[in-house]
Amino acid sequence: MGLAGQRVFYCLAFAGVLLGNGMVTAQTAAPPAPAGQTAPGDPTLKPRPLPATEGNAGSVVEGRMRLDVVVTDGAGNPMAGLEAKDFNLFDDNQAQKMVSFHARDGKAPTLESRGSVFLIWDTVNSSLEDAPFTRDEIEKFLRQNDGRLTQPMTVLLFTDTGLQMVGKTSLDGNALAEAVHAVQPPVHRIHSAAGGEALVERYQISAKALSMIVSREVPVPGRKLLVWIGPGWPVLRAQDANFNSHSQEMNFSVIASLTNKIREARMLVCSAGGGIEFRVADVLKPVKSAKDASAANLAVQVFAVHSGGRTLDGGNRSRPADQLNACVQELGAYYTVTFNPPADEKAFSYHALKVTVDEPELKVNTTAGYYAEP
Repeated sequence: MGLAGQRVFYCLAFAGVLLGNGMVTAQTAAPPAPAGQTAPGDPTLKPRPLPATEGNAGSVVEGRMRLDVVVTDGAGNPMAGLEAKDFNLFDDNQAQKMVSFHARDGKAPTLESRGSVFLIWDTVNSSLEDAPFTRDEIEKFLRQNDGRLTQPMTVLLFTDTGLQMVGKTSLDGNALAEAVHAVQPPVHRIHSAAGGEALVERYQISAKALSMIVSREVPVPGRKLLVWIGPGWPVLRAQDANFNSHSQEMNFSVIASLTNKIREARMLVCSAGGGIEFRVADVLKPVKSAKDASAANLAVQVFAVHSGGRTLDGGNRSRPADQLNACVQELGAYYTVTFNPPADEKAFSYHALKVTVDEPELKVNTTAGYYAEP
């Protein structure tokens, strides 16, 4: 195994430890916000016990597995007004009975209905020349509608040294825009001249950052949208030839764990500027066994598609602010269904999920699948 292959293996083993024990840490320098930066009543995203039920506690029976479902029309607009009888739920092509059903209009003044948004400004995998343009586009997005945000937003700056919170979680887009404007992205510590070693290191810290955010959000109630702004980390196909069966087992363990945690966190992943799906088309197929697992299956674009989210291209005259709007649109009207998945004695066997509606012209997006944890 070459040195680059060894580095990939060890970073995957490290990621497996992170996902397994939940003790994920990162550098999170969060300087105090200037006076007046946060609007009165701004929510804060703190870990809280997951409620036993939604709606009136004790009066609604919930299934063991919960799915958030978005139904859109031909123009991509979320559809409201559907009822439980309009939906069909399948686990590995076997029809399942819904235990509970909740319709959300995305407008009610509750975190449960509106959801919350994480904007990850990735400077690790982007060039320093792109930083001012990206910063301007994030500011433009935040200042829309006179800075009145419809969902609480958290902006995180991702650098070579970890994640830093920019400002505070807020509904005040103008305050967040001012905090973003003040950011000066540091010079890259990881130099592209290092070749394959640099690709591996960027991959390692990027995967760690994603796993940290997801793990911290699992116990927090409410639906979340994570928008990764940038091209995403390297899709390490070339190093796969150096992998052995043990490293494939580690890949599979990380893929299964992170896939399940994203669903448990009720997190929708959107890749803004990460390229459309053809960039990762060869690794979008669900990984069902260790022999099929590779580092390429851990690309952010793959997790976006499998979470029910989107990957948006940075080309074709599409601007980051427009892509952010397209991503946040996913937090409009949606539906929450629960069911009891069938018993499965085989650990980490993959189950494909599918939700349909009786109107063929409507598109349904939800989590692509899960790994059994008997």
